[in-house]
Amino acid sequence: MKHLLLLLTLILSANTWAEDYKNEIIFYQEFSPLKNEQETAKFSEYYQSIVDKNEPDTLGWKFFKAEDKVIAILRWKDSQSIVRHLENVSEGGILEEDFNAFNEHFAINSIAVYGNVDADVKKMLMDFGLPFEFYPLIAGYSR
Repeated sequence: MKHLLLLLTLILSANTWAEDYKNEIIFYQEFSPLKNEQETAKFSEYYQSIVDKNEPDTLGWKFFKAEDKVIAILRWKDSQSIVRHLENVSEGGILEEDFNAFNEHFAINSIAVYGNVDADVKKMLMDFGLPFEFYPLIAGYSR
C-alpha cells in the first residue's frame, strides 16, 4: 500500500511539474563586458542572486564566460514571469538600480528568445529598444 501511495504521489507530482513548465521561455543573450574579469564575475554572481531572490518564477539565470564576451541563459516559467522582471527593472521597480548597474557592466549585443511569448509581452520587450529576435516553439519539453 505504501508503494502504491508513493507511486501515485510521484505521478501526480510529475504531471503538476510538467504543467508548470509547459510555457517555458528561454533567453540566450550575448554581452560585451565593460569591466575587468573579476568585477564582471562578482557582479554576475550578485545580479543572478538578486533576481533569484525577487523573481520566483524565473527558472534559471546563468552567466558563462566566453573568450571576449559573456553569455547568459535565462529560463522563464512563462510570459508573465518576464513581465514581472520588466516591471522590476523599470523606473520605480525594485531592481531599477541593479539594472542600471547591469548596464554599466555589460553592453547587450543580442537577445534570442526561444518559446511562445504573448504578443503583449513581445511588444513590451521590443519597447525596451534592445536587440531581440524571437523563435517560437515548434515542439519540446523541459525537465
